[in-house]
Amino acid sequence: MATITQTGALSVLLSYCPAPAHQSHTTPALFPQSSLASSSKLNQPILKGALSFGFGNGQGRRSSGKSYSSRSFDNGLPLDQPFSENDEDYVDSTVLEALEVKSGPEGFIIKMRDGRFLKCEHNMPESGHLPEYGPQPAIVLQLNNASKLLLPIIVLELPCTMLLEAVRNVPISRPTVYHVMKDMIDVMGYQPKMVRITRRVHEAYYARVYMSKAGNESGEVVSLDLRPSDAINLAIRCKVPIQVNKSLAEGDGVHVVAEPLKLPSRALRSSSVLTVANLDRPDSSRCGAAEEFILVRNMMIAAVEERYSDAAKLRDELRQFREKRRSRQFKQL
Repeated sequence: MATITQTGALSVLLSYCPAPAHQSHTTPALFPQSSLASSSKLNQPILKGALSFGFGNGQGRRSSGKSYSSRSFDNGLPLDQPFSENDEDYVDSTVLEALEVKSGPEGFIIKMRDGRFLKCEHNMPESGHLPEYGPQPAIVLQLNNASKLLLPIIVLELPCTMLLEAVRNVPISRPTVYHVMKDMIDVMGYQPKMVRITRRVHEAYYARVYMSKAGNESGEVVSLDLRPSDAINLAIRCKVPIQVNKSLAEGDGVHVVAEPLKLPSRALRSSSVLTVANLDRPDSSRCGAAEEFILVRNMMIAAVEERYSDAAKLRDELRQFREKRRSRQFKQL
């Protein structure tokens, strides 16, 4: 009975995965910007005769100006290469609580869950400037090494939201697809070891989840090809490391150059006097609009409560207030 259950769970899990185990044939998460590879191995396109073109994700976004090359970063684990848990080509990473990313005249901006905006620059600025596109949901990984590079991966909004809920352990009433995936892996008698972001083919990232038999961590390791959004969500729920290929992060990553609390509008950016901090402070001078509003409000309340004498007095005060304001405006002219 256990064998039948394990076989059924395995078939369901593999039918959900974009490709069978040990194969790379997915339509993974999208790359927010195209960049040049940093090694000769990465410079080789996956598709023979692959051409360079601007950024696009199939949603009709247009890129303007010079863009990065769209060559593939083929640094996935070859099928005949044994798995190494301490592979020097990979580095551990941490999921940042980011909501979305965008690229525009202000630069590359990451919007965080706490309301902060991180202004970033590409790790390889000599390759050209980033193409411009509007806000897109994204998963952002930060490398746990001295570089502190960020790897933004554009995904759909739903897996991004579900990931943030998992990071904060938000209780949910019904299990998600990632809870089901975790339970099916348990039923099969496997336990996840780690998740790796292995490569990028044009604008699409690829990821793999590595598993071993429960209770036999030194035994054979199997891997499944998943979309990065699914693999990262699964890793957070299974509490396993998320690793990123170093060469991939160096070629595609960004680094933070500023952490503004709030992005000013274009009009405010052109002014050297008015700043966002000044907008948050009350003006010490009298506010005529506020005084007029208070008189009108009190007059209306008195009328509704049938205190007509009070309403008449407030009406006279309002008339005098408006006359004085008009006279001051006339003198200024």
